[in-house]
Formats: sequence, structure tokens, C-alpha cells
Amino acid sequence: MQIPVTAACAALSGLLILVLALRVSLMRNRFRIALGDGGNAELMRAIRAHANTIEFVPIFVILALCYELQAGANAALTTLVGVFLFARLSFAIGMSLAPVHPLRRVGAGLSYLCLLLLSLLLLAAVIASH
Repeated sequence: MQIPVTAACAALSGLLILVLALRVSLMRNRFRIALGDGGNAELMRAIRAHANTIEFVPIFVILALCYELQAGANAALTTLVGVFLFARLSFAIGMSLAPVHPLRRVGAGLSYLCLLLLSLLLLAAVIASH
């Protein structure tokens, strides 16, 4: 069985994680900080943008995979994946710009919403199949 929506979500999420990781590495090199954030607020925000993405992506991709296997690739899944990817990118950009930035809030809120909706859709699909 093919899983085009989940595969695209995983691929694009992987690229985002890679970009965020490279950004942390470049900052570590620029600021000469090997471990932790060294008290550097800019590096700390970059580390948290990367870490927060690592925290959200795996469970979302697992939920997307389960849902796509249960209900197929459909408009609801495609929309949620698109919004989720937009949310993660918004969060990362907002986190990078300032400690409290509107894009960070938008990204966080949309990430929570996507996780909630996809969880509920999956639960409904499982219940409907029995």
C-alpha cells in the first residue's frame, strides 16, 4: 500500500529538521560553543526551535501514517499535513526572530490543533471500522 501524504509529510519534516540542525551547528561554530547554549539567547532559541520540532514531528507522522492506512489519503489528511508543516515552519521562524513572536504563537497553536484533529480523526476512523 502506498502512503503518499504521510511520505510527503515525513520527507518535508525531515528537511525542516535538517535545516534547523544545521542552523544550530553553524551557530555553535560561529559563537564557539560546543555544548549547551553558553548563555547565548540566539543559540538557545535555535536549539529550542530544533528540539521542539523533534518533539512534535514523530508523533504527528505516526498519527498520519495510522490514519492514512486506516482511511486512505484524503482531503482531511492532506489539509492537516499542510497546515502542520506550515505551523512547524512558522514556529521555527518565530522562535528564531524573538523570544515571543506572533509566528511562534501561530505555529504552536496550529501544531496543537493539528495534533488534536488528527488524533480525533484517527480515533473516529478506528471506531467506524468496527
